[in-house]
Amino acid sequence: MKVLIMTKQACDLTDVLTNCGVETHITTVEEAVGTDLSAYDSFCVIGSGKIIDARVRAALDAELDKGKRIYVEAVNSFLGIYSANAVNTTQSRLICAVPEENGIPGLALGDLLDDESNKMMEPYWTVEGYKPLLVYKAHIIAHSHLNATEEEILQDSKPGLWMIGENVMMTSFQLCNFNKARFAPREAWQKLIRYIAKWITGSEPAHMPAPVLQYGTDGDLTDDAVFEKCRREAIDRGMEWLREFLVDEGRGGILEGLRHNIDPDGVQAIADCVRTDCSGEASGAFKFYAKFAGDAASRKIGENIDSFIYGPMQIHGGLFDGLMRWTEAAWQVCYPDDAARATLPSLYDCLFLGNTATFPAIERALDLLLKITAKDGCGIWRLDMPGVTKESLAKIAEAENGSHSAHYTAFYHAALLLGYKYNGKAVYLETAKKGLETLMSVYPETSREQSETEEMCRLVLPLAALYDATGEEKHREMLYRVVCDLEVHKHPMGGFCEWDTGYKAACSRESMGECSLLTENGDPVADMLYSSNWLPIGFAYAYYVTGDKWFAGLWRDIIGFCMKSQVIGDDKKNNGSWCRGFDMDLREAYGCPHDVGWAANASESGWTNAEILMGMMMPEILGLDMI
Repeated sequence: MKVLIMTKQACDLTDVLTNCGVETHITTVEEAVGTDLSAYDSFCVIGSGKIIDARVRAALDAELDKGKRIYVEAVNSFLGIYSANAVNTTQSRLICAVPEENGIPGLALGDLLDDESNKMMEPYWTVEGYKPLLVYKAHIIAHSHLNATEEEILQDSKPGLWMIGENVMMTSFQLCNFNKARFAPREAWQKLIRYIAKWITGSEPAHMPAPVLQYGTDGDLTDDAVFEKCRREAIDRGMEWLREFLVDEGRGGILEGLRHNIDPDGVQAIADCVRTDCSGEASGAFKFYAKFAGDAASRKIGENIDSFIYGPMQIHGGLFDGLMRWTEAAWQVCYPDDAARATLPSLYDCLFLGNTATFPAIERALDLLLKITAKDGCGIWRLDMPGVTKESLAKIAEAENGSHSAHYTAFYHAALLLGYKYNGKAVYLETAKKGLETLMSVYPETSREQSETEEMCRLVLPLAALYDATGEEKHREMLYRVVCDLEVHKHPMGGFCEWDTGYKAACSRESMGECSLLTENGDPVADMLYSSNWLPIGFAYAYYVTGDKWFAGLWRDIIGFCMKSQVIGDDKKNNGSWCRGFDMDLREAYGCPHDVGWAANASESGWTNAEILMGMMMPEILGLDMI
């Protein structure tokens, strides 16, 4: 068996084909011009959106007439198929379009395979003998499998992988670097690649490429010594990841992190916006690490970031004195939740590390947020400054109700409560108490953004801080009620599954704009951007407040989950991070990919990484023995 592979460069697919135990030769299409193709038994042409030279194409047609097999990937034209310009596949998903007995071993009808941000050459028409194996469909609300008939799957679909007769297999997309581009789920793609390789060569590959990324430790975390070793290693890796995204050692804040977009060659897009919330959270991680590891340089980075968020990113004087700007781009926008989360790490610094220099700026930020809080103690979800007057600000404060969403208000309440813990300002306690009692009066029917799970996760820290401030039994009961409800959705791996009773969240089961990872209650997916990421700090603080070992156990479990799900690899832009979406059954980054910019592979410097890292180090900051 002799196989001729035509490609511009070596790739994951050539690695697979060359270990199938057959004779392979690799060349380019240009080099193949004039080559006698009759010496080969089958052919693999990796086009990557290019047109095959007419001379080579005619020669391949002649070999096809002899009954030889030809695999053609992402070419503009072959046989009677002529394709349009390549389009991005981010909003579409590949679906297995045939039952296993008629198609790909190990893949069932309706199985979903995500090719990340690929390029698809959509054919203008199909030809006789066309048999679809995988098809693209837009805006699929399903996790890893779509329950649909063959006819339903094919309706309004676009070709992804197909056969023409018995001897031609074609793809419209770039499959060749499936491993580098982190196609998911990994096991499903490996089944497909083995099928393609055997179809081309007649033999199974001896092995598959090693994954470019691994996820977490496989150490025995029930052993205290192993747990502690793995925790310290995970923290060190995470802090190295954060350093990769600093702007001028923190003087210009920190970049937002990584987009979910991974191109067909495995290059992941950088989210290069500088946000105040991410910067404030990263400052906390660096200051915590200075204490945790005795690293003075990290303390300096944290202080550099503070000079940024309380300098140019905070308004000084005038109607909006104290307002925290959302981003460098959204200069006149403030999200109260984001502003509060920017200040929370500085409040930890004041209260538990004894560094109080930032408190006047924190106080001004909180006082501004009080001005946009309704009578029920809940704030607004967003403030756009243009056109806002002293009178219109007053109307916000005179409104009966603000947003009844933990996503938008609960961390603001937490910041008020920690501010009260430091300065004893009664209005901080009164507002936070009123707001959290308002949320709990409608709980669990709060106004959800991503999921019900998110709302519960968002309430743990604020309710712990409320009980700390008041000592009232009813506030303690609120905390325990929420955490007991949350435990229902705990996965054996230690994370918490997304859940949304009645699918009432604004982003639940959506496929346009910002979208929840949740497609169906019961999906084994943890959201590390909106839900489980808040729990390391939340559970640690709940233990600090209550002294209940139950919370220490919950903290240990969520930290164990974080250690098992941390990204480990050679790429500094990924090593030590956490992805937004993690499938706890598959144990890899995977989830519904439709979100406009923060789907499963996204990684936020603040919301995700810094929050988890601070939670990992919280025992040392609070002076607790939680191991």
